[in-house]
Amino acid sequence: MIQNTRIRDIAVELLKQESDRDKQENIGASDFSDPCAYHLAKKLLREAEQPSKYWLGAKIGTAIHSHLEDAMEKADYVSMPELTHRAVEQKIYLGELEGYGVINSKPDLVLLDDNHLVDWKTSSREKSRKMQRVLFENAELPDMQYTLEKYYTQTQIYAWGKNKAGHEIDGLSIVFINREGTTENDVWAWTFEYDPEHAQTAWDRLEAIWEGLQANPDPSQFDRHDHCFKCKVTDPA
Repeated sequence: MIQNTRIRDIAVELLKQESDRDKQENIGASDFSDPCAYHLAKKLLREAEQPSKYWLGAKIGTAIHSHLEDAMEKADYVSMPELTHRAVEQKIYLGELEGYGVINSKPDLVLLDDNHLVDWKTSSREKSRKMQRVLFENAELPDMQYTLEKYYTQTQIYAWGKNKAGHEIDGLSIVFINREGTTENDVWAWTFEYDPEHAQTAWDRLEAIWEGLQANPDPSQFDRHDHCFKCKVTDPA
């Protein structure tokens, strides 16, 4: 009989296997939407990140993404006509940085007939409650405001790329799914309008950081963000 610890180790190794998302070499919208200029600079320099012990949540998120993609293929389009014409994980061109390369991204879902873009996010109940307080009760929770700013910018960049390619997007939604959830109350959404100026500002910032790195390839010239998880936990100064 195989030992209990060996079975557990096999499960862990399987869960840790790299996905296509893990193998992405160039940055994408999820990277340059980061409010932390220091860690964006490190990404641009392709510096290897220290392995994090907080890896399981991302793997669960990838599994949920895969389930949703499969579910859309089997969906009842009579009850959900919005899904009839859709683009799922379709690569979009965002731009190119001279000396770095082309930057692409893959939005989770675009509802083509409704000009609406959707991004799936997995979270925890505790984090969801805090984000809802920020969004709907105007609570001042800096860590959550940092996270929401990153998510908001990421989806705006996706919409910016789609619009530049000639596919009109005017509405955006982020759907949050609590990883330890038990009912449909653990799924909630945040919907907002497309803001091209916000996305353009994010791209301009990216170009400025890349230009700075060409003159001096040291990421420490850029500010760390007070509420960046990596700065506080996995990559402290």
